[in-house]
Amino acid sequence: MSVVAFGLNHRNADIDLRGRASILPQQLQGALHHLLESVSCIEEAMILSTCNRTEVHCAVQSPPDKSNFGDQLNRWLAGYRNIALSELENKTYIHWDEIAVQHIMRVAAGLDSQILGEPEIFGQYKFAYQEAQVADTIGKYLDQVVLSTTQTCKKIRSRTEIGQHSMSIAQATITRAQQIFSDFESIQAMLIGAGATIKLVAQHLRSAGIQSIGVANRTLDHAQQLVAEQGGEAIPLTEFGEHLHKYDVLISSTNSPTPVVSREVVAVAYKKRRHRPFFIADLAVPRDVDPFVDQLKNVYVYTIDDLSSIVRSNRALRQQQVAKAEKFILEGGLDLEQNTRVRSQSHVVTQFRKSLESIRDQEASDAIARLEAGEDPQEVIASLAHTLTMKLAHPPTIALRNASANGDVELLRHLHEAYGLEECH
Repeated sequence: MSVVAFGLNHRNADIDLRGRASILPQQLQGALHHLLESVSCIEEAMILSTCNRTEVHCAVQSPPDKSNFGDQLNRWLAGYRNIALSELENKTYIHWDEIAVQHIMRVAAGLDSQILGEPEIFGQYKFAYQEAQVADTIGKYLDQVVLSTTQTCKKIRSRTEIGQHSMSIAQATITRAQQIFSDFESIQAMLIGAGATIKLVAQHLRSAGIQSIGVANRTLDHAQQLVAEQGGEAIPLTEFGEHLHKYDVLISSTNSPTPVVSREVVAVAYKKRRHRPFFIADLAVPRDVDPFVDQLKNVYVYTIDDLSSIVRSNRALRQQQVAKAEKFILEGGLDLEQNTRVRSQSHVVTQFRKSLESIRDQEASDAIARLEAGEDPQEVIASLAHTLTMKLAHPPTIALRNASANGDVELLRHLHEAYGLEECH
């Protein structure tokens, strides 16, 4: 069995392709079932899909042609997400076995993120695992990969400073808006969505002194809950356009497969604002904001990729911690490899113990029968000890003799270690 990591990310795919390749949370279980039906050699799988990447982590019965397996996954992703196969050429990557495990650990630890060390990815990784559990596409092999990855990530978080000085996309958004509005504390901000990212944005807005916040969401109850926590106005998503002109900043992050903010809606709001500057941050992948909105004068539209330059500016503060984190990843990968080898031979240990127990039970039964027949207990116990010694020592004795005769130094060494024998000189 081999472990494979396949996908595309922010390093080799632009935000448009990442958006079209992304798989929404509510689609993950269906995608997993479709994947296993489409690619027969996959035994276990989970899918990690975030703003920065879409990846398949799977356990496979090693295919005869690894390059062909990569082609199969490309064809599956292209077909499932309705992407031309040619668009994925040179955009996807595939890693095998120990390299795949190390890649997965780097991803989950935030070392492969646009925001070095960002903590959100670990939660997304755990969610991907939980969805695969519900879909029943996870087995004992990927279970061990996830367990080792989780343990390694916790070590990195607790024993390095990789997460310190980390600037989130939410913080970067506020930083960019502050550069546009000199009187930032007096502006009004509308948020679309009510998930973790928007909640974080709301907190940073409050910390920056913003008092007037509107929250628009498809489920009004969720918007009202966020408003109850942070203050502001809850707005049904279908009505946000009617309120948009009152706000200077619009920040959106939803799981919508299509844009929720159209050029027409923004154009009308901008006209009502009498052409005052308008800041829009689209933190969603796929994009929430129609790309054509960027064509409007004095409307400043920023995507996750645009905001990453701010995030990278403080990357150097954490870069020196990467070497420490990489050490834990290497150790985690080696531990997993050793544990996998042990598990693969566990049946040998089981058979060995059963063989010894069978001899024990038979000899004990014979000894009890002799005692019940009235034989001398001391003679029975001595005979039992002698017989057990002879039967248990017979296999390793034969192995030692054969190893010595054949000059099998390696086997002799292992037998010495197994039985704690002293070296003879």
